[in-house]
Amino acid sequence: MQIDVLTRPEELNGLRDNWDDLYARDPDAHFFVSWDFLSHYLRRFDGEWFILAARKGPPGSPYVALLPLRLRTSMRKKTGEIYHEVYMGGNLAADYTGILCAPEYAYRAIAVFAKHLKTMHWASLHLENLRMSERRIGWLMEQLSDYRLTMRRMRRVNQVDNVDNCICPAIDLPSSWEDYLLHNLSANTRQKMRRFLRKLENSDEFRITHADASTIERDIDILLEFWRIKWTPRKGNLVPGLVKSNRLLFRQAFERGTLFVPVLWHGDRPLSALAIFLDPVKKSMLFHMVGRDETADMLPSGLVLHGYCIRRAIENGFRTYDFLRGNEPYKYSFGTHETVLNCTLVRTKTGRNLGDQLDRRSLVGALQQAAGLHKKGWIIQAENIYRQILNTEPTHDQALYGLGHVLGTKGDHRQAAECFGALAAMSPQSVNAWLCLGIAQQSLNDHSAAIESFGRATDLNPGLTLARYALGRSLLALQRTDEAAQAFTLVLENGSPAPAETALRAKARRQLQQLRTAKAPYILKKPEREKPVIQPSLPLGLTTLLTVARPATASRSPSSVA
Repeated sequence: MQIDVLTRPEELNGLRDNWDDLYARDPDAHFFVSWDFLSHYLRRFDGEWFILAARKGPPGSPYVALLPLRLRTSMRKKTGEIYHEVYMGGNLAADYTGILCAPEYAYRAIAVFAKHLKTMHWASLHLENLRMSERRIGWLMEQLSDYRLTMRRMRRVNQVDNVDNCICPAIDLPSSWEDYLLHNLSANTRQKMRRFLRKLENSDEFRITHADASTIERDIDILLEFWRIKWTPRKGNLVPGLVKSNRLLFRQAFERGTLFVPVLWHGDRPLSALAIFLDPVKKSMLFHMVGRDETADMLPSGLVLHGYCIRRAIENGFRTYDFLRGNEPYKYSFGTHETVLNCTLVRTKTGRNLGDQLDRRSLVGALQQAAGLHKKGWIIQAENIYRQILNTEPTHDQALYGLGHVLGTKGDHRQAAECFGALAAMSPQSVNAWLCLGIAQQSLNDHSAAIESFGRATDLNPGLTLARYALGRSLLALQRTDEAAQAFTLVLENGSPAPAETALRAKARRQLQQLRTAKAPYILKKPEREKPVIQPSLPLGLTTLLTVARPATASRSPSSVA
């Protein structure tokens, strides 16, 4: 059994037929791991999602199991340490998650998935809302067991309402509406259901419409506005984001033919609306959201709409009417049974990523964070991130460059010289690498080496005034005054009007004046520390011998870091 890690949109697109085949065959599969739902949802997170795909044969063989996941990267503000969290692919939008498997390969696939996860670099693995057989869940937890990890079963109880969101009520639908009324409902609920549905059908005032292409925008607006009014007092600033996310979810589901939106009206006044996902393969209707006019009391809209939808589900051959997560008491009046989800948090005992490395896909973002902290002066945090990048990719030129500057700022010129020396060996045509190496060597009073480095820089760029000036300073330190005078003279010949160049010419002029009046061997004063700006694109080359230490401990934390 081999694992492929799929990360590109074109790889996801190519999975459609294989995914649908596994979905039809897998008895544990549910709507939220279907292609129609999950492939579209994952596309919101390009750069973060990945799919572990298990195959039994050579490359190109059909996959026998799929595990969709997402990678989230965060930073500890105090130290600048980057860490990763892995979530199930449908996290936030999907009520249920799981692993898609061909039944005959489930155990082997789950074993290799767990083995692969333990080779990745993450600090926590969030196995949220797993809806799989107890046998599969047991296999997964057994295979994930590791001396480096801890596991904790999480509860998902809403303390305000005492609703357990790991409990999912659903109805196993019989073959007829009458059987449902007789065998699933209490006598009182059955009598109410018949009476109010009859009132609806015989009324000229009340009606139920179904969203179609001409009304879907209006009906989604009705549903979400009712929902917004009800939940804003509870959820506050979260509501606009949730409304936006659900609007997109509903539009996409409608376009794929997997959304049913019935709206109950009193004349031209909407009273209530439901959003229900349709799964024609597993023959399920999944109730996702309700919105109702809380000021209206003409009909018990929840009872009427759910009863209407359950009857419609039976008439259309659906086998399940699923109320999804949450054991709210009203759901049990419809004759439901319970399924319990598994929510398990797996963490490293150290709190750091497994292997003390970064996921390679995060290196670009990590470098941007380090550069931002570096610019703000949060040196310890920036250093730790640069070191993490280099611990993952020792030949990362920009991280070497940034770390060298951080070390120079701290006064650790020896390690700075090691960084810039490694960079110069990797990229011998990089002017900045030789220039920065020379400055570090000059700070160590290793003027012979600095002269060589500055010479390499000026060979590559004869007009680089800073290198000429620094070369002159090191030549003076070795009392090579004629050569120093020549270097300073070349600085004066640079006619650039840039302020930095003008300042260097002024310094070179003073040095020449001192040389003309000197009566004793010249003694170099504390070297100037003019620094070049960081260039973002130095070429990669040979492997560096730089030893990367573990992250240092920060003395303060950046209040402005996101």
